[in-house]
Amino acid sequence: MNTLVNQLTKWIDYLEEIQGVPHEEFFQPIAEGKWSKAAIITHIMFWDRFFFEERLPSMLDGGVLSGIDANQVEEMNKEAEAYAHSGVTLSEIIDAAILQRKQIVEQLQEQDLSKSFTIKDNQYTLESYVKGEVEHDIHHLKQLKKG
Repeated sequence: MNTLVNQLTKWIDYLEEIQGVPHEEFFQPIAEGKWSKAAIITHIMFWDRFFFEERLPSMLDGGVLSGIDANQVEEMNKEAEAYAHSGVTLSEIIDAAILQRKQIVEQLQEQDLSKSFTIKDNQYTLESYVKGEVEHDIHHLKQLKKG
């Protein structure tokens, strides 16, 4: 498997680690004015779904993708937070997040990461996009592991 794509599995490793541990604190904010750990997990899950369903097919075809503005980002983040606190269990969240990430990894592992595509008149490669996803994971994993 591609080393970069393999880094996306660190998210799965973390989620599998926390399966079965007490989760009461996962629904409390990590700090004042911040999301809960459950909301952070659903945030990544929702972005993974967006990447897999809305972006990846066009990326693999070398397509031109529309940009996403701040309002769309904010809306998706609000939906993720609302879902995390909708009464769904953490186990359900974790299972869905693992499944979503595995779909991405499976789709990417045999791809040529130098494949290019365009977003808002800017050229990207799958490699550069996946690097951004890995950095996003690292940012949130630090938050999740802190508390």
